[in-house]
Amino acid sequence: MNKSTKGAIAAGAAAVLLMGGAGTLAYWNAEGSIAGGAIEAGTLALDPVTDPAATWRLNGTTVTGNNLSSVRIVPGDTLTYTGAWTIDATGDNLQADVSFSGLEADGSLAAKLTVNDTYTLEGDPLTAGAEITEANDGDVLGATVVVNFPFGTAVDNDSQGMTLNLAAGKVTLTQTDAP
Repeated sequence: MNKSTKGAIAAGAAAVLLMGGAGTLAYWNAEGSIAGGAIEAGTLALDPVTDPAATWRLNGTTVTGNNLSSVRIVPGDTLTYTGAWTIDATGDNLQADVSFSGLEADGSLAAKLTVNDTYTLEGDPLTAGAEITEANDGDVLGATVVVNFPFGTAVDNDSQGMTLNLAAGKVTLTQTDAP
């Protein structure tokens, strides 16, 4: 038998085998239910504490009505904000960092000032790197932000009349990826 005849016979046999199931293709399927239910996303928020109310102080003296537009800061002055928030933190594996932002580039005076922030949790100092978790839900986060206009060693008349929008400052809880 020559090669073409052998090839034709093999092709024909393959076609017969493949067509043998034509029109009778069937398969089975089975399903298994999983136990489940609705899930809900957690929360992360800061709710202002009104007693005691947040305050701004210039060199230790309360700024009347927290009206910063009446403050004219000069080198050597320190402006301090003190406020508190109730933490709303729910969620399995939730963790968050505390930070202060918003004054770095908001106003020409920003480059002349130093800003330092410290925090308390239920009145105790919050250590650097400490995380807020669901265990802190309902706790009070206190913040002190110190804006210092340092008295320099040289004349810097360029800072006269410069501005800084302190309304841009924010204490923030930022979720971090739990291990």
